[in-house]
Amino acid sequence: MLLIGHLSFCQECIPGFLENVDFPGSDITFLFSPSVEHCQQLCTQEPSCLFFSFNRADSNFQCYLKSSSSGKPESQIPLQGVTSGYSLKPCNPNPTPCLRQVFRNVDFFGADYTNLFTANLEECQRLCTGDPRCQFYTFITGDFPQSDIRYKCFLKFSFNVPRIPAIERKPGVISGFSRKPQLTQQIGSGKFIIACQTQLFQDTDFPGNDFLELKAVSPEYCQFLCSVQPLCTYFSFSSNNFGCILKNNPNSLVVQSKRGVTSGIPSRFCRIDEKQTGWGSKGSGQSCSGLRRKSGPFIHLLYDIKLSAERPLEASSAGLDLELMYLH
Repeated sequence: MLLIGHLSFCQECIPGFLENVDFPGSDITFLFSPSVEHCQQLCTQEPSCLFFSFNRADSNFQCYLKSSSSGKPESQIPLQGVTSGYSLKPCNPNPTPCLRQVFRNVDFFGADYTNLFTANLEECQRLCTGDPRCQFYTFITGDFPQSDIRYKCFLKFSFNVPRIPAIERKPGVISGFSRKPQLTQQIGSGKFIIACQTQLFQDTDFPGNDFLELKAVSPEYCQFLCSVQPLCTYFSFSSNNFGCILKNNPNSLVVQSKRGVTSGIPSRFCRIDEKQTGWGSKGSGQSCSGLRRKSGPFIHLLYDIKLSAERPLEASSAGLDLELMYLH
């Protein structure tokens, strides 16, 4: 559906798209997205996003999330290959939409946590849908040039939990997490184990095997980040710079004494202890307790999406019949 007529104030529900139109400037950030529909969902999920511009598939798959103090684009200009539109927040959107489109000759490059051979695209799709960790996938077709990886299904993961860009000590300020749902783990059957009470190793480092460094406010939160990242086999947290180092080596673990470092093992398939993470507020009478399943198509595609002259792949949209687990 195309938008017709004059731009309206952003609080009006405007579900359609402006083809070959750009909203220049006012960028919050950009994310990779395989379609304008997915880009609009990313804007709808992002609290500060009011409108967006999407470089279509014949360009570079970039989704620019935008905002302004007036709530409207400062201008709009004709630009071939760009589609623009508005957040669906005012439209009372379905909180759990499902993006069923698949993208032929498109590779969701990177973010793999495992791969295996499947007979066809549908089986790869079912595997991703049934695995709580999987958020999107890429399937190698039978006509792919490299014959030894044909029919391989790559299951992929991207963080959908709070990640803090920078942390520093500063007297007179207090920070915390939203009480809104956070991603956690579940057992495949849908039944949850009691809250985890796991051991942390103080003044201990697990050296080497680093694959990702994040910022975390505590060793417990670092453990949570490790627990939701499928490739993480253990971690080390530095209290000096709030560095949370996720590590991958399923075959061996080296232990080394190191002051100011706390290390540990992920807590798989159980509910994270709210007292350890700090999500439950002392004295508030409320806690982020209880777990449920919820569809989640809003995957921030922070990895390249590549077209395919040399890689004729088939790939699903992020969030295809996807079920993520949240605390609420």
